[in-house]
Formats: sequence, C-alpha cells, structure tokens
Amino acid sequence: MHIEQLDTELMEWLDGGRLETKQHEAMQLLTVTDGQWAHTAMISMGEVVAISPTCLRLALWQGTQTSMNMMETGKATLIAIHGQHLLHIRLEVRPLPALAEAVHPRDRYEGNIRHIRIDEAPYAEITSGITFQLKDQAGALARWAATIEDLKK
Repeated sequence: MHIEQLDTELMEWLDGGRLETKQHEAMQLLTVTDGQWAHTAMISMGEVVAISPTCLRLALWQGTQTSMNMMETGKATLIAIHGQHLLHIRLEVRPLPALAEAVHPRDRYEGNIRHIRIDEAPYAEITSGITFQLKDQAGALARWAATIEDLKK
C-alpha cells in the first residue's frame, strides 16, 4: 500500500511526545554515499518529529556520514516499524540552521515526505522492529526532550 502523507495515527506516534513510552524504539535512516553505496544509520524516537502530515524533522549527530550524505544528495529514506506495518518513508531533505542555544547541538534537517510505502504480509504479522535498552535512561530521555524542542524551532 502507498500513501502520500502521515495519517493521524502516524502523526501521533511521531509527535515527539511520550518519549518514555517510546524509549526502546529505533528506526533506520538510509542514505547513499558519494560512491553510490547504501548507508544505514540508527535514529531514535527522540531525534525525529512530525511537523505536519507531509514534513518530518530529523536531528543527527554532527558530522556523521549520514549527515554528509543527506547534505550531498538531499534525500533519505526512514524505515520504521509501527504496529504491524513496515514503513518506508522517502524524504527530500534540506539542512536547517544551527541553533546557537542548543543544549545538545545536532545537524538538523527538514524532510518533505515524497512517498510512504507500507508493507504488510497477508501470511504473517510483524511483531517488532529494532529495539534497544538505554544505558542511561534519564540522561537519554532528557537529551531527547531537548532535541525534540530544538527540532520544533
């Protein structure tokens, strides 16, 4: 199935709120290197926020290969599991200005959603996606909350 924008359920999931309930969820962010190789990175729920049904903002560690790839190509694909669906969210991205007052400086991007493919298998149910356990839960959740606020600016 294909959709052109986030529905109400996906908007709520990616709203940047209730991070403590989403702390174990991760997504993959796919980009392409200058050598045309696929590059994958992990991105947490504290580094993505839906601004509108057609716009996501992403915060990446500064100077990473993923960030450089996005600067070079202006494209990325976010792969996420939500409910029993595998989402492929194609984004056209552009860098946002740095925030001088950011507590946790990041490379910030705004991504216009160009296409969302939703994979479902009639013979199987997706039961989980990429999950992890935070080593410093309080510190990570505080950093994520600050990052989400910076992405909303």
